This record gives sequence, structure tokens and C-alpha cells, in this order.
Amino acid sequence: MSRRVVNTVSQGFNQESIKYNWRKKVATSLPDNQCTVVSSILFMPLANEHHVESITVRAMAWFSAVVSSGTPIVFVNIQTEQILSTVKCNSNKIPRQGIRLWFLPGLAEIPIELILEPKENRFGIDVKRTEEGFVCVYAVTKGSAADRAGLRKLFENSIETGHIMVISRLEGKSVMPTMAMSDGLLVCCDHNDIRETLVGAVDQLETIQLHIMSWSTTQNG
Repeated sequence: MSRRVVNTVSQGFNQESIKYNWRKKVATSLPDNQCTVVSSILFMPLANEHHVESITVRAMAWFSAVVSSGTPIVFVNIQTEQILSTVKCNSNKIPRQGIRLWFLPGLAEIPIELILEPKENRFGIDVKRTEEGFVCVYAVTKGSAADRAGLRKLFENSIETGHIMVISRLEGKSVMPTMAMSDGLLVCCDHNDIRETLVGAVDQLETIQLHIMSWSTTQNG
């Protein structure tokens, strides 16, 4: 009897296939059904970097600086990634490796829709870029479309908890940094593109959808 029980446990139960509504889950379980939730940034090796350890140090320094600034991203994974470009070493070409850091945009992403009222000529948010390449809201005008959508309340809460109110997506498109290049520069969403998207929506009297990274309700730090 004991041997029979052990055999059953080690082999596991019989497997079966069940139906799963992938289309419905993608449409209802993601912040935007055209985008994945997890994001990443690729760290390319600098000219004098030939070992992944030093690249990893830079990647984690960036991540630590992001968290310390109050940007509510969550670490997921880190992995090496082969770079197509090569360098010569003693007349031989050797492939280089970069480091890709995967992260989540906060505990979740909060969808916000900004709706203009007649005669309004702006949405009422001011944005800037952090040192690490994220786009954040640094002011919300009282009584504006952004205020009516709840952004002012969120903004005040972010200050109270020591966080930055960071935009993860604008009109479904990611606005997060994607690469640290070999010259040390960060590849980020063009700030002018963001401004033009907002201004264009105002000119056409259209609504704007953005997603905000949510944060812990406890004090940061």
C-alpha cells in the first residue's frame, strides 16, 4: 500500500486539457490589450567594458537610483543578452554581451482618461523627465481635466508617500526608457512627441488616455 502511494505521488495525476478564453483575458486583464505589462531596458557595454559583471553593476545602480527617486518600479529579472556588434581582440572577433533588466511599472497601472470641457485649452498637467529617463507629472492644475480625472488627488498622495507620479503609457504607447547605449546615453521617449500628442488632442478636442504607475500606500524609504 505504501509503495502504491509513493508511486502515485511521484508520477502525479493524469493531465487533461481545458479551454481558456485567451482573447477575453487579453482584452480584460491588461492595462492596454496591445501592450505587455512587463517592461525592460537593455544596457549595452561601454567601450571599455568586456565583462558582464561591470555592466550588471551599472544596471543595478540605475535600478537603485530609480527606486530611490520615488519611481515605483518593481524588479522582475535580469539576464545577459548577446549583442550583434563585435569587438576585435588579438585579431579575433568576439561577441559582446549586454544586460537586460526586466521590471514592472509599479504595483499596477492606473488608467486615467482626460476629458476636456468646452473652452478648455489644456489638460492641466505639467510633465518632466527624471534623470533615469521616466516621464513624471510634477504639477496638476486645480479644476482642470486632470483634476476631474483624479490626478490631483493621486499627485498629493504620491507626495505624502514619497513617490513620483510616473506615466507608463500615453495613448497605449509606452513612454519608458528602453536602452542604455554604449556611449552612456539613455534612450527615452521623445519629450516633444509627448507634448505634441497632448497639444494635438487639445486642438482636436479629443480625450487622452494615460496610465500611471501605482505605488505602495506606505511611506517610501
